[in-house]
Amino acid sequence: MILNRFFLTTALFLAFLSTSCSSVDEELISNRKDPFENTNRKIFVFNDNLDTVVLEPIAAGYNKVIPSYAKTAINNHVYWVGLPNNTINSALQRKWENATISSLHFTVNALTLGFVNLLKEDEPPHQQDFGQTLAFYGVSEGPYVVVPVTGGKTSRHAFAEVINFVINPYSAFTENKTINQAISFQPALTTISWRARNFELVNDLKYNSLDAYVRARSAYYQNRFKKIQSDNNNAPSEADSLFDNLDTEG
Repeated sequence: MILNRFFLTTALFLAFLSTSCSSVDEELISNRKDPFENTNRKIFVFNDNLDTVVLEPIAAGYNKVIPSYAKTAINNHVYWVGLPNNTINSALQRKWENATISSLHFTVNALTLGFVNLLKEDEPPHQQDFGQTLAFYGVSEGPYVVVPVTGGKTSRHAFAEVINFVINPYSAFTENKTINQAISFQPALTTISWRARNFELVNDLKYNSLDAYVRARSAYYQNRFKKIQSDNNNAPSEADSLFDNLDTEG
């Protein structure tokens, strides 16, 4: 599988970065969280060129050709595909209510492969990933790294994405060819739909920034910090405490 090789390569790349900090010229570091800035900038340029040649024209065509109702259906499907990992990570963080709601949404919307949300009136579960789980258990965010294709993130977040892929809950559906084929298209659909939704935002960053690298890094940290802080500030719900009580009885 190409994706398997990519994620293994990513893991090796992160391991290489973690052992090469001392080779970076201190004068080139503009942010103390970014000790690999020299290397990161080169990968950022590669990703930027890849976006210009491949993703930007595809996203432009997608926005022009695909009707809004179809975009909504695709966004629903992309969200649905992420629900099993969301359930696992919610449970690992002892957010039992969110895990239950996430599991319910995945099960019910499996009838439409997620393209149609059959639970429109219910509040959707909060998205949780393994990076947030690691933060929940106090794992340091580590240095900022720019990964080929997938872009910039903390090393904790990048490592978590590899783990999310390795711990693949969809292995249970390998006998169902329809679901299996739908899942196989998910990485491409996720990338294209995200680029299309953020078309103007990404283009503004690319073409109207004095230093697109610094601006992208800053935007990432603001978005990621907001997610982690939101997790830290959310008090356990009454349903969560009920689950905790069940854990201690018997």
